[in-house]
Amino acid sequence: MLYRISELLKSIIGVAYFSGGIRNGLDFYRIYRNIQKGRFARAVHIAEKAFKRISSSKSRGLFKFRHFWQFVLEHAYFVSGKPRVYDPLFECNVTATPDKSSSLSKAGVFDVGWMHLGMRIDGFISDKSIKQVQVIVNGRPLRSISVYRILFFMNFFYFEIKREVLDTFPPESLMELKTTDDRLLFYRNSPSAEIRIPHGTSELMKRLEQGATINKKGFYVSSKDDVISRQNRYLKIYEKARDYFNEKFGSPLFILYGTLLGSYRGCDFIPGDDDFDGGYISAKTTAAQVKKETMELVVDLVLSGFICSFNRKGRLFRLRLKDDNPDVFLDLRPVWYEDGAIWAHRQARLELTVDDFLPVKSVKLRNSIVYHPNNTEAFLMAYYGPGWKVPDPAYSNSSQKIPRFVMKKLNSTSITPADYYYMLNKIEAQRKNFPDAGQLISNGMHDLYPLEEFEKRCEW
Repeated sequence: MLYRISELLKSIIGVAYFSGGIRNGLDFYRIYRNIQKGRFARAVHIAEKAFKRISSSKSRGLFKFRHFWQFVLEHAYFVSGKPRVYDPLFECNVTATPDKSSSLSKAGVFDVGWMHLGMRIDGFISDKSIKQVQVIVNGRPLRSISVYRILFFMNFFYFEIKREVLDTFPPESLMELKTTDDRLLFYRNSPSAEIRIPHGTSELMKRLEQGATINKKGFYVSSKDDVISRQNRYLKIYEKARDYFNEKFGSPLFILYGTLLGSYRGCDFIPGDDDFDGGYISAKTTAAQVKKETMELVVDLVLSGFICSFNRKGRLFRLRLKDDNPDVFLDLRPVWYEDGAIWAHRQARLELTVDDFLPVKSVKLRNSIVYHPNNTEAFLMAYYGPGWKVPDPAYSNSSQKIPRFVMKKLNSTSITPADYYYMLNKIEAQRKNFPDAGQLISNGMHDLYPLEEFEKRCEW
């Protein structure tokens, strides 16, 4: 009995991680328990209340969790026999294999489920020395997942396989999870799970044989030609944005992070780098002032014809042109000096000054002129450390430990739903005077359904 309570507690805590808190985790558990018992009306009722609560939230969690709960709600309607929308993931399912062998060494447990982004895989490891587990589909390794310590007794892992990869799964496949020392994790007392994806094209195995890989975000790693084409498009967007910042904003738009690292270290993009980072110096000296200025800047950028969006944490902002696909954008941020340091997303508080950034230096990147910070080496040393000159394919910014006070200040520049509506109303009130105006898009607040409309405007 104690073991079952422990497993239930772990399950609820795990669900709370991706559903928005313990209360949401409990609601999620109640919904699917009612579905399993055939109490569909009750499941829909709980899902309706949860979705309404999330949708009325004034916190930034709305951006992150609204789609999750919209998917849960519509899935509840679908299984109740009263579908309101269609999503191919509604027809997917997972079951434990018949083999309940107890002779195998059980290293931990895992769960598989479906959400708005695709398939979620999560679970717990009993051995705290295990740092990674491997996902195996039909005997072939798919992706390794990092294990994290949460609370004082749980080693948790979590991964999302996005829709574009699921579309290529076989209609039926067998999934196993193993530790690095080849011990199995169990799915509901079984060493493997049967995955059914009726709309799958079965291309996955062929792609893996040809060398395809899945990145840390759960998407296919783009081919070399696709990455180069994407990088060239980034430069076209950058040129337009660079001119805007020079002519209208009065502070030059320089490149940052991996984009700067590749340009400075090798005079090109880092091989395989499929994003573009940039920033600008704000003359403001407090996070609150910087946030207000950034919001005003975004409004003006949209009225000037750009499309601006922000991530599901509310961080401003992403920039693209009208004819760009939703997933092709520059990732831009303000850089400012406060309390004796330079501050900037992603997670940066650096012992630098404005003089390390201005005046900028003009550098050729492929066929475009980009701006480097004035003291590029000082920035790269401060951000990446003394090893910045040596390529490290395994480097991940998300794995770096950031002091809580740094994250708190940086997060204070992120917007709330009220801030989003404030900017949107300002744009719409002036749109008639700007016939070529672009759009301000909140990916997390745009309706998920119909999927075709969502994918035209938003990135996953």
